[in-house]
Amino acid sequence: MLQYLHDLWKRIKRPKPGLVAFPEIFEHFQELLQNHQRVMELIADLGEKSGGEYIFDRKYLADTIDEMHTRLLHMVQGLNLITSGRYLELHPTLDRIFVPLESELRGRLSLAGEMPRIVSLAEAPLDRPELTGGKANNLAVIIQNLQLPVPPGFVITTRAYRLFLDHNQLEERIHAWLESWAAGEQDERQTSRQIQYSILAGVVPQEAATEIKRQAGKGGAYWAIRSSAYGEDGELTFAGLHESLLNVPPRGVIQAYKKVLASLYSPEALVYRQKMGMLGEEAAMAVLAQEIVPSRVSGLMHTLDISAEECDCLVVYASWGLGRTVAEGRGLVDRFVVERVYPHRIRRQEIAAKKTLVRPQTGGGEEVAQVPQEEREAATLSEGQVHQLVRWALTLERYFKRPQEVEWAVDQNGQCFILQSRGLLFPKVAAPPKQDICESCAQYPVLLRDTGVVAHAGVGAGVVAQVSSDLDMNRFPEGAVLVTKYTAPWLARIVPRAAAIIAERGSAAGHLATIAREFRVPTLVGVEGATEFLKEGMQITVDTKGRIVYDGRVNELLQYELVQSLAFEDAPEFRLLRRLLSRIAPLHLIDPTAPDFNPPGCRSVHDVIRFIHEKAVEELMDLPGLVKRFKGVHIFTLVSDIPLGLKILDLGGGIAPEAAGSNLYPEQIRSAPMKALWEGLSGPGVWSTEPVPVDFKGMMSSLSKTWAETPGAATVSGFNLAVITETYMNLHLRLGYHFNLVDARIDPDPQRNHIYFRFVGGVTDLTRRSRRAQLLANILSHYHFKVDTKGDLVVAKVLHLPREDQEHRLRVLGRLIGFTRQLDIQLRSDEDIPEFVEAFFEQNTPA
Repeated sequence: MLQYLHDLWKRIKRPKPGLVAFPEIFEHFQELLQNHQRVMELIADLGEKSGGEYIFDRKYLADTIDEMHTRLLHMVQGLNLITSGRYLELHPTLDRIFVPLESELRGRLSLAGEMPRIVSLAEAPLDRPELTGGKANNLAVIIQNLQLPVPPGFVITTRAYRLFLDHNQLEERIHAWLESWAAGEQDERQTSRQIQYSILAGVVPQEAATEIKRQAGKGGAYWAIRSSAYGEDGELTFAGLHESLLNVPPRGVIQAYKKVLASLYSPEALVYRQKMGMLGEEAAMAVLAQEIVPSRVSGLMHTLDISAEECDCLVVYASWGLGRTVAEGRGLVDRFVVERVYPHRIRRQEIAAKKTLVRPQTGGGEEVAQVPQEEREAATLSEGQVHQLVRWALTLERYFKRPQEVEWAVDQNGQCFILQSRGLLFPKVAAPPKQDICESCAQYPVLLRDTGVVAHAGVGAGVVAQVSSDLDMNRFPEGAVLVTKYTAPWLARIVPRAAAIIAERGSAAGHLATIAREFRVPTLVGVEGATEFLKEGMQITVDTKGRIVYDGRVNELLQYELVQSLAFEDAPEFRLLRRLLSRIAPLHLIDPTAPDFNPPGCRSVHDVIRFIHEKAVEELMDLPGLVKRFKGVHIFTLVSDIPLGLKILDLGGGIAPEAAGSNLYPEQIRSAPMKALWEGLSGPGVWSTEPVPVDFKGMMSSLSKTWAETPGAATVSGFNLAVITETYMNLHLRLGYHFNLVDARIDPDPQRNHIYFRFVGGVTDLTRRSRRAQLLANILSHYHFKVDTKGDLVVAKVLHLPREDQEHRLRVLGRLIGFTRQLDIQLRSDEDIPEFVEAFFEQNTPA
């Protein structure tokens, strides 16, 4: 009874969720920012290891994932404390992301029950290579991201494979046979025969069989049934080890499917996986079914000439008919040697005497036939077709960040298709000695040396393209070198198109650096004066590993990097790291206004920290809504000649110790962001109280307007308020019908710094208020803010700038708030916008 009364008293005395002491909100926010920074550093460290310059083991990976998970749990807890528990669904989101990561570390594929058994290439999830296998995943990327022509098809996924094993009670038997082989009790051929016979004798579950028959029966097409094992054509090649069956009729697809499954356990495949350090449970087979292209011509492309005769060329091999002639070396083929650099001149073509071809056989299968006499010594490809194939091949190499071996076909109508793309294997002799490369590089002029910080190691070459706005991004050429002042996160969408990145400011742990590592784009940050020294249109080669920028294209270095970068990728730990990073580093949640910007929309670790950070800042940007949480807090009134009526709440270090009573004077402000903003807001000529001429239309609009009509007005608490610390400021400022919100941090570590700005409202009609929004957007974009506008609402942000840059922008923001106070009345037409932009820049130099 006493315990019951004690518990009842505790429940009565427990504070309500909405009555958290206000300083605690900001303590949780600061801790959340620290955890955010640490997780970004962990991602950056994993990205560095993926460059092949460091040795690591599975324990390092396991410890990193464990710390990452713990930090994210604290971030979720902090966000829910700030928001009174509005985002509890982030807990199952973390489970959904980290359970597969932990499965990867154990060598066990994690295949959730809701994953599909069969999925089309056009709809296959790109972030689930364990579901579709390496080969099919590559093709899905080519279709969905690169929009290159690929024959339509579908994937019988690894989940269907697991269901097949369960249905036929094969998993434990296969495991036992593999253990017996590993113990030396039987050889690989005995093991292979037992497993393959069991699979071929098995029955495909009815649900899967029905789906396969439905997909295979579409359009009466014949099919190419190919392996797509987990890791195939990705970290590993399994070249020629798994079965491929061509020209399979719809009725034969299920039997062909079982043959491909069985090939997962061929003697050669077993030995290969053992040598590659794959755990037994990592073996899983998805099967790819593609409509057969009745090829007139087909072949292969190597994006680098592995004979090493010409390092600046790629090679196209072609023959009449289906591709087995080239892939399996069944006969003589044409060979086109093409320059890698535009306009891709055909340097040499060798036309063979082609006597036989492989073609589809009526009713299914293949047959060998004679090439017509008049075509035996004719070129299989026109110059235009060669150029088209070459452009596609280089696009694939640039996207996958390694040399590619590309299978292709040309149908009877002359249309070209990509059939497969995988990493190109090199003989060891293909890599020239290091000293030879150093001698070759010494012949090229050096533009920059020993400058900057390496965010991702590698070599890239292209023309310089400077980017400082959305308009610049739209003009960014494929394969150019991105040169920018700041590593702004909004640049992320052009990273896959860049050959290299050079930034004057930024951090190796920043968002853009993380995206660059995801796409393996060589990146240097902290290169002072890069935008002035590297002019638009210059052809340069960037060696981030050596921190050197060369004038011109250093082909020898580019080839050396492509070949050498593959050496470390064979290590099992590296392959595991790449798989982990595919679930950690990608950023899918780009737009906070998008309908999928929510916990279910988070598909990676990066997505989760992006979502938490955005929602935490958003909560504090609605500061008046938090005023009711105040509990025993001392608020000062700022005393100045500017009539703001500003209240200031100091959470520590934001004001001078001698400040007392209820009044605070500007010279007593110690908060770095508040001090910088105030310097701009109170500068000479900024705060004019003279009346502004108003035309009749503007006057009538202002007379009829009420504050309640302004979006977001309902949250205003009736007075202007700033919450500050030594390094932080959250300011809500209402000036007439204008509502300004500024959330900023100035820390010695640039990665902790940000400025968020929101402006809404006005005294005139929406058309005039929208002009003011456009003017603000034009000005702020010159200072490298990422700006979004909607009607009269302006939302701008800039991240990760050094202290002096942050202070400069906050001073500008202060002047801009004063400058635009009565501006919408004066903007009578769209033609007035450039005039007022120019007027602002006459007094304030753009960044």
